[in-house]
Amino acid sequence: MKDKFDIHCGNYDVLSFGNAMLKVQRLKETLKGVLPALGQTLTNSLIEQKLDIVIDYSDNQRRFLHENWFGKGIDCEILRVGAQGWKKGKMKIKLNVTIEFCPDEPELKETPENNESETSKPESPLDDLRRQLLNQENSPS
Repeated sequence: MKDKFDIHCGNYDVLSFGNAMLKVQRLKETLKGVLPALGQTLTNSLIEQKLDIVIDYSDNQRRFLHENWFGKGIDCEILRVGAQGWKKGKMKIKLNVTIEFCPDEPELKETPENNESETSKPESPLDDLRRQLLNQENSPS
């Protein structure tokens, strides 16, 4: 069975990892705190692959790389399939941090017999016929 990660965790949901427990909001805040290092790591990895992308550096190199990769963007050109030529612009990486959950066991659906009163059950197609018969028996002839 393929895992189905379709439950989006809310900021105030709580995750437990054995002895450690935290709200999803705290995990998101922690992730946002480490994202600036991701810009530096990405740049270094590309340089190691001999792909030296020219990015202007400021005093705070790590923050600036993050702002470029994930904020204002980096100058580049794109050649799209079917286009007549190169087009200048900027690219940026969009990181939308969401936390998803996949239960080990699917939730059991509540059955109507267990949770609903007799009055809330859907009517049978025979109910109309029964009413007509009752009305005929109770009506004066």
